[in-house]
Amino acid sequence: MISTTRNGPEGSRRQQERQSQKLLMKRLFLLVFPFCLATAILGRIGRIFGPHEGTSQSAYAEAKASAYAALGYAFHA
Repeated sequence: MISTTRNGPEGSRRQQERQSQKLLMKRLFLLVFPFCLATAILGRIGRIFGPHEGTSQSAYAEAKASAYAALGYAFHA
């Protein structure tokens, strides 16, 4: 397999842009995740007093999936 790399200014600029997007994504995730986790936990508490439904995901996994789904919209705008 042959691979090529760009060492010119255009290649390094793209790499820096990707790095900055990854950093922005991580920061936004850390900002949004606590809200999603709180919502998931409150939803689980609300289900205790309501009709019982079986859940196959942990509250952490549910919050993580919600946070990533919400962040997907931020990068499409």
